[in-house]
Amino acid sequence: MESLIRRRINSLIKVTKNGEKALSTFQLDGDVQNVSFKIEPPAHADDIEKIKRWNLPQDYIEFLSITNGLFLFDTTIEGIPMGYTCEVYSIRKMIKEKEALPKSFVNKVPILHIRDVGDMYIDIEKYRLGKSYLTYPGIEADRYFDFSFSKWLDKYMVAGGNEFWNF
Repeated sequence: MESLIRRRINSLIKVTKNGEKALSTFQLDGDVQNVSFKIEPPAHADDIEKIKRWNLPQDYIEFLSITNGLFLFDTTIEGIPMGYTCEVYSIRKMIKEKEALPKSFVNKVPILHIRDVGDMYIDIEKYRLGKSYLTYPGIEADRYFDFSFSKWLDKYMVAGGNEFWNF
């Protein structure tokens, strides 16, 4: 059976014709908005090998084997381009962002950025201990979602790029 992360990314590739076609999504204020996506090619095996030392969750590694970076919900509001609401980092960007973190973030691996909110991390120590490991974004990075990266991404996509955890 196909995994949730593979189904979600393959569906996105199919309905957007690999990011070439915009989609219409409902927004919380009742509007419908056209959004677009950028889907990067899969990561090379040697790039994935570089991050194995962090012992990241399997669904996240599978994500990178499908797309090495994903840009979600490119929006325009009243004619003003707003950019993507979410960037799931490529391996190269993840490593660059990790290297820039303070020493107090030694167990955190940055995996994505949400516009106007901040970065999300995988806490590799919590993951190793079998605890909730996926941080809330931005200033709430000391709180953790009680589900996997693949379930987070699925919920975020279904919510149309809105912060579903605040509903």
